[in-house]
Amino acid sequence: MARTKEFDPEAALDAAMRLFWRNGYEGTSTADLVHELRIARASLYGTFGSKHDLYLAALDRFLSGASGPTPADILASRDSAMDAIQDLLEASATVATRDMPRGCFAVNATVEHGDVDPDIAQRTKSNFSRLENALYGALLRARAEGELAPGVDPKAAATTLATLNHGLKVLARGGAENGDRIKVTVGTVMSMLRA
Repeated sequence: MARTKEFDPEAALDAAMRLFWRNGYEGTSTADLVHELRIARASLYGTFGSKHDLYLAALDRFLSGASGPTPADILASRDSAMDAIQDLLEASATVATRDMPRGCFAVNATVEHGDVDPDIAQRTKSNFSRLENALYGALLRARAEGELAPGVDPKAAATTLATLNHGLKVLARGGAENGDRIKVTVGTVMSMLRA
């Protein structure tokens, strides 16, 4: 008869997500995972497979919105598309909490792995495309509502904003001392985009 699990796999996956987010893939050992998840090594492998499989599951969990609202949620949350875009950019500067590390797990994965790991690269590239498409939709809405400055190409602006958003998250990972830089950057970009 199979033994029942003596831990909650969903809670363990959340703990793994936070650990990988904080320390990165290379900075997280199997011993770290066993300690943080409070499960036996055999249970770790039996439930999640390899460390790489667990990392991918943790990244997928993050990308599904387990750590908070997704960019699409934020962009749909306001009547004003431009206010929603500003909210999204400002969310990039969110200070770390006890439960969530600084920066963005997906951006950290991009920085750590680039396109060396095809499984991670596929996820991070898809994530960037989703962000870019969500921003494009918000900018089209802003243009239709008369909020977008004349002459701004929504497609090019979406690519620029998605890239800026990733850069802001790298700055946020650097600590609170970058908060003023982030505020100035967001304010400047929004003043260039607003009608």
